[in-house]
Amino acid sequence: MSTHSSETNNEQQTMGIDDAQEFQNLPRLLTEWKKIQEEKRKLVDDKRIILERISEHDKRCEVMEQMIMGTMKKHSIAALDLKSSNARVLYKKASRKAPISKKNMEKLVGEHLKSLDAAKKLLEFLDEKRETKIKESLVYEKKETVT
Repeated sequence: MSTHSSETNNEQQTMGIDDAQEFQNLPRLLTEWKKIQEEKRKLVDDKRIILERISEHDKRCEVMEQMIMGTMKKHSIAALDLKSSNARVLYKKASRKAPISKKNMEKLVGEHLKSLDAAKKLLEFLDEKRETKIKESLVYEKKETVT
C-alpha cells in the first residue's frame, strides 16, 4: 500500500513540474508567436500587392489573347512560329463541363427523379449527412494606434 501511494506522489510531483515548465515556456512561446504573426501580416500585405500586379497583368494578357485569337480565327491560323524566342503559339479549342451549382443540381435531379420535391429531399438528405469538421485556432489582433 505504501509503494502505491509513493508512486502516486511521484506522479503528482512530475505532473506539477511539467505544469510549471509549461507556464515558464508560455511567455517565450507567446512572444515568438506574436513576432511570427506580425511578420506574416507584412508578408500578406506584400502578397496582396503582388497579386494585384498579377491581376493587372492577367487582364492585359486576356485582352491581348482575345485580339490574337480573333486574328488567328479570322485568318484560319492554327499555329505561329515565334523565331525570336524559338517558340510557337497554338490556337486550341477544347470543351469542358461547367461546374454544377446547388440550384442547377436540384433542377437536374428533379428532372431525373421526375419530381422537384423528391430532388429537394434528396439534396437535403445529402447536405445533412455531409461531414462537419471543427477547426480551432488562435487569433492575433494587434490594436491599431489612433493618431
